[in-house]
Amino acid sequence: MAYEKLYNEIYAMVALKYLWRGYRPGYVKNESPDWLNPEQSVGIEVSQALLPYDGQDADFLEQWLGKLSGDIPAEAKARYEGRLSFYNDRLWALLPDSRDKRTWEEKSLYRFMRKLEKLNKNFTVCKTNALYLYAHSCAEDIGSVRRLMKEMAAGQQSAGVKFDLVFLDCEKSIYILDFRSGGIAEMPAGEQAKKFLEQQTEKIRNSEFPEDNFDF
Repeated sequence: MAYEKLYNEIYAMVALKYLWRGYRPGYVKNESPDWLNPEQSVGIEVSQALLPYDGQDADFLEQWLGKLSGDIPAEAKARYEGRLSFYNDRLWALLPDSRDKRTWEEKSLYRFMRKLEKLNKNFTVCKTNALYLYAHSCAEDIGSVRRLMKEMAAGQQSAGVKFDLVFLDCEKSIYILDFRSGGIAEMPAGEQAKKFLEQQTEKIRNSEFPEDNFDF
């Protein structure tokens, strides 16, 4: 499921602010990566483990996710009838395509490799380069997480610049994949914790000028 981009970016930082022991304040909104802590030299890119079913899905998401319902052409809505989810009259999510049988691991690895390419082309490189990745439909199985980390490590072995950390958001837990140490840590995010994080995120996202409320 694809969610509105700015909401994702804010939620990631809210979650890290409250759950990550390695968090230090000082993050500012940025592009490539999405968040930058100049003093700590940490960059965090936020993405979703999506592998669009086809090119039209990708184009639709790029153009209309987060936009007001009235701004989306009727023909575009008709094509994705039954898959569109709106929040506060904005396109909030594109529900999964029932034809798509690819696993969450495949989608996570695909998105990781695409972001790795960008990290080596046009990102601000930091001492710590991190990726916050929403792994939709994650099995919450530590064995699967370890296998995915191994594939990611192999995928970036020859890269000039590598991701040091991946925060893998699996709904009930956020796993920290530390490629420097090879270790995996878990940040549990139970139902009550998620509700709190969502409330904090929505408060910021729905303000008239969200950037004025960034306190990370």
